[in-house]
Amino acid sequence: MVGEYNIKAVIIGGDKRSVYLSALLQENGVSVKNYGLDSYETKNIPNDGKLYELIEWGDIIIGGTPLSHNGVDFNAPYSKAVVKADDVLRLIKPPKIFFAGFVKENMRELAARYGTRLVDLLEREELALLNAIPTAEGAIRLAIENTDITLHGANVLLIGYGRVGRVLGKKLCGIGASVFAVTFSGAEYAAAQSFGVSPVRYADMENALGDADVILNTVPKILIDRSNIKFIRKNTPFIDISSPPHGIDYTFAKEAGLAVIFSGSLPGAVAPRSSALYNMKAIFNVLEGEI
Repeated sequence: MVGEYNIKAVIIGGDKRSVYLSALLQENGVSVKNYGLDSYETKNIPNDGKLYELIEWGDIIIGGTPLSHNGVDFNAPYSKAVVKADDVLRLIKPPKIFFAGFVKENMRELAARYGTRLVDLLEREELALLNAIPTAEGAIRLAIENTDITLHGANVLLIGYGRVGRVLGKKLCGIGASVFAVTFSGAEYAAAQSFGVSPVRYADMENALGDADVILNTVPKILIDRSNIKFIRKNTPFIDISSPPHGIDYTFAKEAGLAVIFSGSLPGAVAPRSSALYNMKAIFNVLEGEI
């Protein structure tokens, strides 16, 4: 285990996943200090020192997922103070490693400018696969909350059949939904068929949009616009669980009177402890390859 190597970790900001990650790391023998969780809603987690002192102390530094919303400050909703990305990244020098998730390009450039060793956890295949589970469960919860019908027997259309789409499709089929998936490759088409999901080629999506009782989008690309939005029935909820720019043009959706529900970062919202556990495993995998 990583704890055998006397690893010291500093957690800076982040959502409930960071709170659980702090506890899980300590349970696994890692020395942990926290910064930016000092206004967590159920109990305050005091900052364990000044930022520069903590970074000097730690072997690894862990930011949130996403790392930043505005490209300037760290994502730190429980911090009483603003955490500037520049103030952190300039202090992290090799061999220290900085872990975070969903790191935008300008943050990568800033890290590269300072020579910071950056690992985007969401680019780790094991984490991407595991995160698909709470994402799918959260999407199903949103579908139940935003419909007045049972999903059993409903026509549910998935836009995209990647990691999340496949987990979603399996779970929806398991509760009796009729599941259709818009696919973007021959491999996705064949995968949908093999798992009992009715595949729909993107070129044929219009009919599927009109037949859907619920639409779940997993593709972070605007595919629903003025040309095809008219095929969606007004009482059909469109639940978008992709990252920006999402899958639907919101201006056109509003004009069309559609019910659009945007919900990103579902793993942290619906299952923060499980998500923190997945993050920890990914971090351990990196460290055990490094040490």
